[in-house]
Amino acid sequence: MKSPTLEDRLEYIGVIAFVRAMLILPHRMAVLIGGMLGRLAFDLLRKRRRVTLANLEAHLDQADRGSSYPGIGRKSYVNFGRAIAEFARIPCVDMGFINKHIRFEGLCHLDRALDEGKGGVLVTGHFGSWELMGCALVKLGYPLVFVVGVQRNRLVQDLMNRLRGRCGIPVIEPASLLETTRVLRGNRFIAMLSDQDAGRQGVFVDFLGEQASTHAGAARLAILTGAPVITGFIVRTDLTRHLVAIEEPIRVDRSVDRGEAMLSITRAYTGSIEDYVRRHPDQWLWAHRRWKTRPAE
Repeated sequence: MKSPTLEDRLEYIGVIAFVRAMLILPHRMAVLIGGMLGRLAFDLLRKRRRVTLANLEAHLDQADRGSSYPGIGRKSYVNFGRAIAEFARIPCVDMGFINKHIRFEGLCHLDRALDEGKGGVLVTGHFGSWELMGCALVKLGYPLVFVVGVQRNRLVQDLMNRLRGRCGIPVIEPASLLETTRVLRGNRFIAMLSDQDAGRQGVFVDFLGEQASTHAGAARLAILTGAPVITGFIVRTDLTRHLVAIEEPIRVDRSVDRGEAMLSITRAYTGSIEDYVRRHPDQWLWAHRRWKTRPAE
């Protein structure tokens, strides 16, 4: 493993100072500060602002907007800042917090998957406070394991995983087919994000009106194990309150070949993510280069 650079160490110092501050502050104040930092990033630092606005202009219809493109972009950064503050505070999450701040719909779909004994693949995106959703589900007793991507800065990655561990969330990083299938065959849930550009290894499906390279790992796991794919989202309803909505399972059609089944399942969970993005565009992270990889001519 490559040794951390000076830049990595300085970044880590800044991140850990932020986390400690968020843990000390009252919850509402922490979320307010997170939102202020998000607004600062959009208005002054302007980090990936151009990518955000280009994505919005190309992929969000007038009917879905309800606000100007810069207005939605700014709110997206604000909500992302709030989500980061809530992630820093997940060690503080307990049932008292959940009862006060989070409402749930569709948990019956998770219960049914456990009754069937094959676990499930829980798919979401960079939407709302997704880390808080995972923590809340674990606190409710759902056996959830996160598949997490590898960050450039190993020190920050380890800090993120320690925060997840303090909330009781096991992680697989980097993911391996053996480990993920073992989780599902143990009647647990694999949770993963499936809304970023997947490069040349991805499957191209329509997302917000344009073909996008999409991670198909959830579909592959479902086909291999027979576990359902279940999409879930956390919608911010005001500054500190949320709705967690679990959607109906996407099941493997055994009457079609594997390639067609993989494409069908990937389309289905991508369509579910798109539906929530269209309904709540300011709660999705538009700053990612989602359509970077183009289909081969």
